[in-house]
Amino acid sequence: MPSELHMALQRFYAGPDGAVEVEMDGYFADAIRDGVIYEIQTGAFTAIRDKLHALADEHSVVLVHPIPRFKWIATYDGETGEEISYRRSPKRWQPCEVFDELVYATRLLSRESISLELIVIAERETRIDDGNGSWRRNGRSIAGHELLAILERHRFERPCDLVRLLPEDLPDQFTTRDLRECGIRKRLAGKIAYTLREVGAIEQIGTDGRAYLYRRAEG
Repeated sequence: MPSELHMALQRFYAGPDGAVEVEMDGYFADAIRDGVIYEIQTGAFTAIRDKLHALADEHSVVLVHPIPRFKWIATYDGETGEEISYRRSPKRWQPCEVFDELVYATRLLSRESISLELIVIAERETRIDDGNGSWRRNGRSIAGHELLAILERHRFERPCDLVRLLPEDLPDQFTTRDLRECGIRKRLAGKIAYTLREVGAIEQIGTDGRAYLYRRAEG
């Protein structure tokens, strides 16, 4: 069952003249407008990789990934249904974190008929204190997500466009160490370099000590 967030984004991308849940090539497209298919994915990109490849054989496809800049969390008692708390999450999801998923989608990104759109949102997450959820949430289960506002949209039509996700203060020639010095965690820095190199957005030009040295690709 799609979440409220997912259905709200389907309606947004379909607009007044489009349609949602359209059967095409053996799959149901999330939304279609003016001949363009919009696939909304809040989770792992690998889950819809085959679907995107199949749809992209005959259609233009936009992979839409929502980024929650602001998140409010409402928690309810699992027995009474009463609201226990309502708070804003301190976490700020950064656009470059999408490379946690893009690292597994380099072939998708390299296809001319597939583009990526990051949509920055404010959302409301509902949790139930039922003891069945993750220990990270003290046993509280996630019951759903709701769209509160659309804040920004960033479209990446070509693989080389993804360099816009790199930190602004990154040197022209850089290593993953430079990425870490910009506040990016070590594993994510490696994924960023690997993904951008695989899709041709950056190129390896040598080494700096034991680290590979990169620069943005021309063209």
